[in-house]
Amino acid sequence: MKITCDFCKTEYNLDKIPSVPVKCAVCGHTWMAPKPFYQKSWLKFIAALTALMSACVFVFVVIITFNNDNYKKQTLSAGIDEEFVRVIKDKDGANRLFVAGHITNNTDEIYGLPNLIIISYDANNNVISRQTFMPPATLLESKNTIVFNYILSVEPTNVKRVAVELKGIK
Repeated sequence: MKITCDFCKTEYNLDKIPSVPVKCAVCGHTWMAPKPFYQKSWLKFIAALTALMSACVFVFVVIITFNNDNYKKQTLSAGIDEEFVRVIKDKDGANRLFVAGHITNNTDEIYGLPNLIIISYDANNNVISRQTFMPPATLLESKNTIVFNYILSVEPTNVKRVAVELKGIK
């Protein structure tokens, strides 16, 4: 800590403030070294706590707003057109399930299409198979819908329900 003689302005560097009067080595003046000014630490704590709480509230609001906007948007949606689900015979004479559906871009932007997953269920709602395939296009224009067709490789006799998911989009 630095102290200064009140009379001749000579400066001294000390490790700690003395509790007794100090005598100047140059002019001989004696004075009490002032105690250092300490800011109240509880004010610093309250200021830091307030800043931290403000940052937490800001992050929380941004995350909630972002997530709500994404749920409202539902950028892409896919569905099975039940009237086009039917049993067909493949080239080997085996029965297969033909599935048709659609993908819709609900936004104002062009979107790249992820792979599709066709899920077949039995009567107890257990998954029989999950088959992934590429959509018929790689990009989908704003507010547009495209149709897809797929032939399942599972035997259709046990299949009671079919659903579609976009890979990576819940």
